[in-house]
Amino acid sequence: MESQTNQVVQLVSAIRCALEKRTGLEVVQQTLDRLSVLDLEARSVHSLTPQIPAKFDKGLTRAIDRIPASLEFIAQTLDTARRYLYWQPDGGQFYEEGSDVGRSYREGNMICTLVGPVNSCFYSNDLFICLFFLQSRTLYRDHVHEASEMYFNLTGPCGFRLGNDDWVDYPGDSLVWNRPWTAHATRVYQAPFLSVVSWVGNLNGLCRVVPRDDWLALQSQLATH
Repeated sequence: MESQTNQVVQLVSAIRCALEKRTGLEVVQQTLDRLSVLDLEARSVHSLTPQIPAKFDKGLTRAIDRIPASLEFIAQTLDTARRYLYWQPDGGQFYEEGSDVGRSYREGNMICTLVGPVNSCFYSNDLFICLFFLQSRTLYRDHVHEASEMYFNLTGPCGFRLGNDDWVDYPGDSLVWNRPWTAHATRVYQAPFLSVVSWVGNLNGLCRVVPRDDWLALQSQLATH
C-alpha cells in the first residue's frame, strides 16, 4: 500500500511541477490555485483497486512511449505508477440523458481520476483532474459544459476544434483551454492520445452534445488514414 500511495503522490507532483512552468493560460493558474489548497501527501491518497480495460493496455503503453522528452519526468512517473491506477470508461455518465456521444468515443476512451469528488486518488469538490486516454482514430464529438477546462496534452499530434474555428493540430506538451460554454471537439489520428484534463469548479454540471453535420465524414476519414 505504501508503494502505491507514494507512486500516486509522485505522479501528481510531476504533473503539478510541469504545469508550474507552463502558466501562460489562465486555466492553468486556476488549476494550480485549487491544487495548492489540497493535502497532496501520501496520507490523503484514497485506496482504489487498480484496474485498466484490457483492450487499452497496449495503447496506453504506446501513448506513454510517445510522451516527448520535455515531459520525461511525467512519462517516468506515469510508467511506474500505472499498475496502481484505477481506469474506467466514460460511458456517457458526464452527459445529459440521451446524449449521443458516438460509438467511436464510447468504445475508445478511458479516464483515471487523480483529483475529484468520486473514484479519485485525492478528494476535491471543486477541482477535477484526470488522465484522459483516447485510442487511435477516435472522434470525440463537439460538446459544451459550464466548467473551465484544461487539456495538458502529453502526446500528439491531436486535432481540436474550438467553437466554429477550423481544426488545429496540437503536439505533445501543449495546452488547450476550453472556456465555459464554448463548443469543442477532439480527433485522434494513428497514435493513441493521452492528456491531463482539469475541470475548475462547476463539477456537477453535465456536458451537452452540440450536433455538427460532418461527424460521419470525419469518422470515415479517421478510419481510412
